[in-house]
Amino acid sequence: MAITIKDIANKAGISAASVSRILTNRGRFSEETAQRVRELANEMGYFKNQSAADLSQKTSRVIGILVPTNHTNFADEIIKGMQKKAYELGYELLIAFVETDSQQQIKTVRSLLSRQLLAVVMLAIDIEDAVLDVLNSADVKLLSVSNQLNNDIPSISSDNYAMMHTIVDYLYAHGHRQMALIGASDPDPIVAILRRQGYIDALASHGITYNPDFIWGVEMAFQTGIDAIKKFGLPLPFTAVIGSADIISIGLLNGALDAGISVPNDLSIVTVDGTELTQLTRPILTATQQNFAQMGELAITNLANPSRSPHSVIFTDITLIPGGTVATIG
Repeated sequence: MAITIKDIANKAGISAASVSRILTNRGRFSEETAQRVRELANEMGYFKNQSAADLSQKTSRVIGILVPTNHTNFADEIIKGMQKKAYELGYELLIAFVETDSQQQIKTVRSLLSRQLLAVVMLAIDIEDAVLDVLNSADVKLLSVSNQLNNDIPSISSDNYAMMHTIVDYLYAHGHRQMALIGASDPDPIVAILRRQGYIDALASHGITYNPDFIWGVEMAFQTGIDAIKKFGLPLPFTAVIGSADIISIGLLNGALDAGISVPNDLSIVTVDGTELTQLTRPILTATQQNFAQMGELAITNLANPSRSPHSVIFTDITLIPGGTVATIG
């Protein structure tokens, strides 16, 4: 049988209301009494019924997180950042994994919304309109992290458009004029659209007309990098390539090795994300490092702010970290 506040009150010889206030840090009690009640709660195996507490206070401190089942490793870094800040501010996280099928997404979302939630965070996930309709019909806050969905849902992400300028400018300064973008050819996601436009405009700022064939690859997968090298063949028609995710760039490295292409002498690579995976390759990947932990912490801070803007877009830091995969050519 579960231990109740009344059980603790009987043991401590005080009212149940006093025990409740002590365990929720409300009211003023002598340190001796408060310590005695907390010790009894611990000894007796008392666990707070947070759902009941939320119901009585007509609020919730639980945040649901939707994570795609095919997520890359940066999602883990975002969740760690969220967990750190949630612990500091007294919130709880409830994680649900979603498939790409919209009907399955709706089922998962409805199951998540059956809980008493403060908010739902969509982590690096593209949500179809039918799923958004279900979320918008619920009385919860919504937030997209590491992705921008639409102007009606606030988001926290890197500035993907500016990121492409940073990379192209860096490669241009190292003498490269023919550059490819791998993994951002999906026509629909906003992140892919922003990266393509940033890449095109950055090339134009240097007087370079982009080659549409040089934007290739949809899946954020190791195989995309492997297949890209095979698709373009030898000799490669470009001297540098931008991988839209670390796992793609690792595929590019391996594909180049299989084809006898020397990195960086024959092909320079800059990767997007800059997770710990970049430190496992040889040579180490030159990376635009996104601050995923910062995204996670800002997500909780944003949701905890009662005056937050419902249409805000917050951009986090990007740092270009040189590795061993970019050569200077002249």
